[in-house]
Amino acid sequence: PCPLPQLIRTVPLQPGRNYIFGFHPHGVLAAGAFGNFCTEATGFAQLFPGLSPHLLTLPCWFRIPFFREYLMAGGLVSSEAASLEQLLGGQRGSVAVIALGGPPEALDARPGALKLQLLRRTGFIRIALKFG
Repeated sequence: PCPLPQLIRTVPLQPGRNYIFGFHPHGVLAAGAFGNFCTEATGFAQLFPGLSPHLLTLPCWFRIPFFREYLMAGGLVSSEAASLEQLLGGQRGSVAVIALGGPPEALDARPGALKLQLLRRTGFIRIALKFG
């Protein structure tokens, strides 16, 4: 049997700031990230009181009628740079959750193997530096 997923806080975070969380591995449909950050399955609100997580996903998903509203209701946001900047520059206590390896990492997902793909995926770091 698979172990139950769990979210572990290593340091308390201030709700008066905005944050970027990176998750790895991407996996199929980022199901682990969805469970951790779009639901209360692993107790995000208790671990990070005052913070509101927003999972970033590909912009193409927001072009499908009615599916866009479903995604937004779940707290998902487009992974475009402008969307990340809007999130980080807006209301305090927001957490942008990014799949570090993105779609290339998802396509390379294999059972028992983890391959982090970061060399050409540094745009979120520039934006993080810009917003402190």
